[in-house]
Amino acid sequence: MNDLVKTAANEKVLNNLIDKLAAGVSWFATRETPNKIAVETYIDEIKKRDLDPISKAALISNARKIIKEYCNQNDIVNIAIQSLRNTAKPEDVENDWLSRFMDKARLVSSKEFQLIWGKILARECNEPGSIPMALMYTLEKMDREDAESFTALCRIAVQLDGELSPVVIESKIDEYEKLIGITFDRLVSLNSLGLIQMSFGLPMSAYALTTKNAHSKVVYYDKNYDIGDKNQIDVGNVIFTKSGQALCQAIDTEIVDGFWETYCLPLWKKDTKVTPD
Repeated sequence: MNDLVKTAANEKVLNNLIDKLAAGVSWFATRETPNKIAVETYIDEIKKRDLDPISKAALISNARKIIKEYCNQNDIVNIAIQSLRNTAKPEDVENDWLSRFMDKARLVSSKEFQLIWGKILARECNEPGSIPMALMYTLEKMDREDAESFTALCRIAVQLDGELSPVVIESKIDEYEKLIGITFDRLVSLNSLGLIQMSFGLPMSAYALTTKNAHSKVVYYDKNYDIGDKNQIDVGNVIFTKSGQALCQAIDTEIVDGFWETYCLPLWKKDTKVTPD
């Protein structure tokens, strides 16, 4: 995906993003394939120079590295473009944030991780200030297993007034490996990355989501639960950090069949009536 793609957002938003990248971090988009341009121009020019073979090889090697890094950035920007909203404000993204993002994005070649980075950029453009800078350092340290584990947690995340949290019950932790592939060791790894906080060994639920609104509803995909006049709801022994919240918001997931009825409702009230949104 080297060429700039079309976006659901309007042309003005797309142009604002490209202009922001150019002005903020001196990154320029091209509608031609970067690798093709480089091969046909820059590298060809190096070969024609009056240099010794070792010098030419060094320059070409460095050129290929720069091109690869540019292509990585280009792929991620294109992924972001596909998720831009018409209301996006890329021009309001802080230059420091964008500079750090693009510097780290140049080294992301895995398609799986490029998708995550692209979604992160799109979310920051859609809601400037929503992605903490610390998340970029976390993503840099994540491996494939961490990404799979975190995505699994997002599949069992409930939402209350915009705040997300997985529902992980310590007494049933052994069941989660079969349910979504999560183990205690994998939770420890996510905890060390700063994406979650976990508190095991307590006699009751350690964490809760809170609200200031009466009769707010906890939402899980197309299911919801009215918490009545309470101002909080228990979510078990694991909760997302600020970075975890931001990353979960950017990840697309699928419902886990039976999770709501087997784990969530019994944690709250067994006689709860489930209704669609």
